[in-house]
Amino acid sequence: MYIVKQAKVGLNGGGRAMRTSREQVEQNREVLLEAAGRGYRRLGFDGVRVADVMQEAGLTHGGFYGYFASKEDMAAQAFSHYFGLLTERLRGRVERGETLAEYAERYLSRRNRDHPDQACLFSSLSGEVARQPDAVRRAYTEGLEAYLAEFTNLTGNRADAIAAFATLIGAMSLARAVDDDALSREILEAGKRALDAAR
Repeated sequence: MYIVKQAKVGLNGGGRAMRTSREQVEQNREVLLEAAGRGYRRLGFDGVRVADVMQEAGLTHGGFYGYFASKEDMAAQAFSHYFGLLTERLRGRVERGETLAEYAERYLSRRNRDHPDQACLFSSLSGEVARQPDAVRRAYTEGLEAYLAEFTNLTGNRADAIAAFATLIGAMSLARAVDDDALSREILEAGKRALDAAR
């Protein structure tokens, strides 16, 4: 759980106190977006309550509307925030020379399967996004476009990037859905083999 420190109000002039307050608001917003993102990955859209997100961030429920216009706005902002971080992380891996096979090995792991709150939002929520409000779908679409643009550096072209990423998301979604561990592991391994063969 993140514990957010309250803003300190300076005694040497109103300008300093106001600046600290604005900085604290932005820090709080980031903590809220991270808490919401984890909640959505773990529980899905319907499982996340505003009160729980505020509590995990160490803030009072009544302060919610100081950060977001609505629960829908929180979801859209959480998506945008998360996808920005995810794309930056991928860019770093590409720059370090990670291959598609290495990406698949890491992505289609049992650890990611068993801990969706610590893994990728794409595989956790893609099945639910189609039923969400327009603002959430727009944030998802923009995030996917940015991620695919970077992911193309692993595959060489956009069509192969889409096919590979769809394989990753589909394999992880199926592996999480079944209640047979042997079948789940088989799905993960098949996804890795498919992407290794596609190189």
